[in-house]
Amino acid sequence: MTFNPDLYQASLETLIDNGVPENVASAASAVVAKDDPHQENLGRTEKDQQVVDEAVGHMNRYWQGQSNE
Repeated sequence: MTFNPDLYQASLETLIDNGVPENVASAASAVVAKDDPHQENLGRTEKDQQVVDEAVGHMNRYWQGQSNE
């Protein structure tokens, strides 16, 4: 697995800008930055996927709140 620092940084900034707490955004971005398109489920473990799912949940709640304003 290769770590892509540019992808990590882009993901981190996007997640934080969209309401994800920094610690969750950092963890999810680390997962995304080492995704391998040649592996099943991008090479993610169950724990990796849980971290990404947590970030998505935060983003969904953020955007749901934005649409209610």
